[in-house]
Amino acid sequence: MPVAAGGISDTISRFLSETLRGELGQPVVVENRPGANGILASEAIARSAPDGYTIGYMLYAAMTLNPLLMPSLSYRMSEFLPLTPTFKAPMVLAVGKAVPATNVREFVDYVKRQGTLSYGTLGNASTGQILMEMLRGQTGIELDNVGYRGETLAVTDLIAGNLPAVCISCMNVLEQHRAGNARIIGISTPERLPALPDLPTFSEAGFPIDYSYFHGLMMPAGTPAPVIEKLHRSIGGALQSEGLRNRLTPDMQPFVLSPTEFGRLLSEETSKLGELVRARGIRL
Repeated sequence: MPVAAGGISDTISRFLSETLRGELGQPVVVENRPGANGILASEAIARSAPDGYTIGYMLYAAMTLNPLLMPSLSYRMSEFLPLTPTFKAPMVLAVGKAVPATNVREFVDYVKRQGTLSYGTLGNASTGQILMEMLRGQTGIELDNVGYRGETLAVTDLIAGNLPAVCISCMNVLEQHRAGNARIIGISTPERLPALPDLPTFSEAGFPIDYSYFHGLMMPAGTPAPVIEKLHRSIGGALQSEGLRNRLTPDMQPFVLSPTEFGRLLSEETSKLGELVRARGIRL
């Protein structure tokens, strides 16, 4: 696991480990190796023996953005075999009370009148910046990305009036949105989420954007195909179970693909991001 114990990704992993323990009849241990935006855990997966006894949980950036932006990265995606994604979730654009916008179209018009506007994210090449660069590419607006060490810090500045906007994961600003201290004006799914029907999309404001991050499970390259197939059957069923759904936050959707489909998704996502990175000059 590339994150510390206690978060939603850790919760998913422990649920899956319990499922596998019951189906395989042997212990399944979750090992947390947080740090370096998932790089430490990814290295450990790549260096593991391909004997079917190591399943790696990988973050979105570790599978897509890190290989694009870090030439000296200590692992290559060819060192893994895709198993399945685990979930996907969108990003949201939220504004403070001083910004007179209730949707993305009004936000774009406001920024054009202002000339430029600052927004908070987790930093350069974060999923928040990726989404806002997609919007910039469609509109030509000028935006200044302000990096924070945590999304809650950005939200604190947003509601204090020190920052006009944030582009972050939904759950870190949803409570403030519902309390009236901030306003979510765009969610990056093509259609509104059934669990969050009051949140408008970028697309309905006239900006056709479909962007979600996802996490996934990987095996070391060379793991035998029958092992991959057996684990996929067990894990795929667990990911689609009511037990897992009850553990996810409202913005998260269970996401199961075959190993072949997951590999295709990673290839397409990396290609799409590569084009954006080059066109927009995105750097770490």
